[in-house]
Amino acid sequence: MALHQTVRDALPVRLGDRKYNIDVTRLARATIDPIRQGFDTQGTPGEQSLNQAGVWKRSRDDWELGAGQREADTPESGLRRFFESTGINPWIKNELTLLPTTANTHTSTASNLYMETASTGGYDYIYVCDGSDVAYSTDNGGNWSTLTTPATSLILGIASDGTNVYIASTSEVQKIAGITVGSGTGNVWTMSGMTLGDGVWVANGYLIASDGPRLTVLPSTTDEAISNDIVSDTFSQVDTWSSVIGTPSGIYAAGVQGNRSRIYFIGINDSTTDLLAPVIAAELPVGETVNVLAEYGGLITIGTSKGFRLAQITGGGFLTYGPRINISGGTEVLEPQGEFIWFGWTNYDSSFDATPRSGLGRIGLAELTDVMVPAYASDLMAEGEGVTGTVQGVVTTSSGIRLFSVSGDGVWQEQTTYLGTGTINEGRFRWGTTELKSVVSVDLRHSALLASESVAISLTSDDGSTATVTSDTDGNYTPGIQSVSSVSGEYIAPQVTLAGPGTSTPTLHRWTTRAIPMPFVAEVIQLPVVLTTQTRYENRDVYHDTYDDYAYIRSLLENRSLVTFEMGSESKTVYVAGVSYEQGAISKWSDSHNWFEGVLTVSVVTVQS
Repeated sequence: MALHQTVRDALPVRLGDRKYNIDVTRLARATIDPIRQGFDTQGTPGEQSLNQAGVWKRSRDDWELGAGQREADTPESGLRRFFESTGINPWIKNELTLLPTTANTHTSTASNLYMETASTGGYDYIYVCDGSDVAYSTDNGGNWSTLTTPATSLILGIASDGTNVYIASTSEVQKIAGITVGSGTGNVWTMSGMTLGDGVWVANGYLIASDGPRLTVLPSTTDEAISNDIVSDTFSQVDTWSSVIGTPSGIYAAGVQGNRSRIYFIGINDSTTDLLAPVIAAELPVGETVNVLAEYGGLITIGTSKGFRLAQITGGGFLTYGPRINISGGTEVLEPQGEFIWFGWTNYDSSFDATPRSGLGRIGLAELTDVMVPAYASDLMAEGEGVTGTVQGVVTTSSGIRLFSVSGDGVWQEQTTYLGTGTINEGRFRWGTTELKSVVSVDLRHSALLASESVAISLTSDDGSTATVTSDTDGNYTPGIQSVSSVSGEYIAPQVTLAGPGTSTPTLHRWTTRAIPMPFVAEVIQLPVVLTTQTRYENRDVYHDTYDDYAYIRSLLENRSLVTFEMGSESKTVYVAGVSYEQGAISKWSDSHNWFEGVLTVSVVTVQS
């Protein structure tokens, strides 16, 4: 007998398009634990080994692999990398400290502030080109003087052999020894046959100059001659030479032609010591041109118009280079020292500064983050925002003090004082899942704080909620575990800020955050559906085709259909996970003898809608 729809709509439970009566004495429901037991398959125990039934931890106690990693805990992430920083030194294991301040010790509006160092006569000299002049300092860049007989035209390049420096200007190269600008044979090369001396370098003991496509060796005892050309002015693959360096394997020279750049290997004849004709060692992608080369530790760093790359020397002097690290303004200068290479970072733009500013970045070569991918981070910057010229020079004194020059601004010197504040963005932590999570606590471990020192960590979620914990009590090593509330989201971005009085720096060793995952909690409902030919509900007779109803419910199971489940005041989206007639639940055949009467147990599982 057909069931009248208006009568059926009065039944108390909806499943999909149909409503049913249920045996409430058999109703059962239970939640499903969303956290499964994890197993640690890594060789070294860590946070992944902890019981996942409680709070989940995320910590960081090492930052030595540098910046550039936005996602902090994906399978591809490195545990010792962060996203970005300003004013922070991350290069000492298990320590974060503030960087030194800088001061402008030589102001200039010139756009050719190229720098070099040399030691002679018991003095350590720092030189900086300044228009057609050369300024020098013998006190680590604190005070500057100008040479009495500078070049007669704009200086286009400077090089050092350790004892002397050489400046290239229109039609000549000059030697400078200490504060003496050389004159005569062996000191001035008039660049005969050249229209412009636009570059000079010292590589493997050779003094090399360029004039457009021409590259030539300058002899030590006579004026330059055409016969010393490595390549002549008829060389058709290069418009200008941008860098020449010496390596144990030979000499490398970078040439630019339009929007293309090639690096050439120049071998040395073992018997005559003559330089051999250049061969292409590497060619960069179109649109990326080489500004500067540096060799250190068997690797060549390539500074380009878009950033920098590492390259490895292979057989025959050929180069294999790695992925590019993008740097705003490109990289025009490199300074290898120790296990690091400092590079010019023009218009460094972090989220912590209101406006970009120029200064230095640092490359760490002790440990690579990937094949031919070095660690790097921002370093010394020009004090105050708004110094945004091109970084044209960087040197390190024998005392370990770094200086850099900014076009149109001057020379900046590293100081013995510390920045007042520095910040590091640790990246986005998702705790290994895209499910929501709620931060419950945070704690810090640092060296004993001195007066006016503090360490703070801010936790910001993707929905914008933020909580900050600050440790600023003199003598304290930790503020202890601090509770956090109202910070939840798909990811949490920790940001650490160090602050000090300038005379000292706090030292952070470790931070830890704890969060509770908040995944959707599914529920299994065992729904005892009454399927009888005739049933009485609220003083009305309700008739069922029991087989038709069973077939409908079975179709929901087989199709894994998402349907609406309504019971009382609740409404949920569910799917049917199973159907069964438990033993004793079937009472008899239906009146039509095509199916059974009884109670059908329908297992439904709630889903997040």
